[in-house]
Amino acid sequence: MSAQHESAQQLHLALLPPTDGGGPDGPGALTPLALLTRLARTAERGGFDFLLLPESAKGGPEVLTALGALAAGTTRLGLAAGLGPAGHQPYELARRLASLDHLSAGRAAWSVTTGPTGADAERLRHGTPPPDAGRHAHAAEFLRAARTLWDSWAEDDVPADPSAGTFARPGAGAFVHHGTHFDLSGRFTTPRSPQGHPVVVRTVGSPRDLTSAAADADVAVLPYTGLDEARALRQDLAERLAAHGRSPDALRVLTAADYALGDTTSAALDHSADIAGTPHEVADTLTAYVRGGGSDGFLLTPHPDAGPLEDFVDRVVPLLRARGAHRTEYTGTTLRDHLGLARTRRPSRETAA
Repeated sequence: MSAQHESAQQLHLALLPPTDGGGPDGPGALTPLALLTRLARTAERGGFDFLLLPESAKGGPEVLTALGALAAGTTRLGLAAGLGPAGHQPYELARRLASLDHLSAGRAAWSVTTGPTGADAERLRHGTPPPDAGRHAHAAEFLRAARTLWDSWAEDDVPADPSAGTFARPGAGAFVHHGTHFDLSGRFTTPRSPQGHPVVVRTVGSPRDLTSAAADADVAVLPYTGLDEARALRQDLAERLAAHGRSPDALRVLTAADYALGDTTSAALDHSADIAGTPHEVADTLTAYVRGGGSDGFLLTPHPDAGPLEDFVDRVVPLLRARGAHRTEYTGTTLRDHLGLARTRRPSRETAA
């Protein structure tokens, strides 16, 4: 089976651990490294594309620090940081994300959040976030600035002596960004990372979010709906992609859903989860939703009473694999490989000079 055919037939899975202080795997907001590592390794064993760790205001670990530790405890699983631009500056965050991509050998992602986060008030160091009406424009420019920094290194640029801050080419790392919210120039000291750019994830909760996802995301996360509504939402997104000169294949669409498993249908349905049933029923639902055109896969959160993630990986994933609906092994090394997305390219040295 060709990789292209395999990608068309198989669904993508990602994990959003519980963050409400409950759930079967312990307190989400205070998850210790050992528990996060267990979750990540279990997700990797199940062939998940990535784990998304959101920023928390409840005293949880700093997201990129935690993901850096998880990079050492996993080999294939993508590592996505859910961070709002309001609490950061482009140079700082672009450098940390590029560093994570280097440390993980190409498995970093950034879930760009535009709504106010509980950590905003604590973490703002450079003024106040823009009002709600300006958050999308602020986030879009922040992302453009970060991409300018990531693209400041050409594909064949290498540091001549990183410890001395010298470069093989005079223009390597030089950048300029003049915008409404940011006015930046200088030299970006982190070489181009394995994926070119970390994968960009956008969560969709409004028409404005659809436009943002169509403009600059690699992955869009849509809410769980009925299949007909999901198809209509994807069509809307496809039209917005075309308006930005992008093809539908440039974006992977995931559906956010929580799930609960039970030994019987009635036992599973006792939980108020989006996807509830026996392992066979859940596997059937996931497969039918994707093959029916609802999405390319799922960003899953275990329901607080769903049982540990191991239950899903041991009872549902084998059924998906038996149906040919999920990978049996990773065929690439980077998150872009898992998602079937091309590495972002930068012009050669001659063009960039």
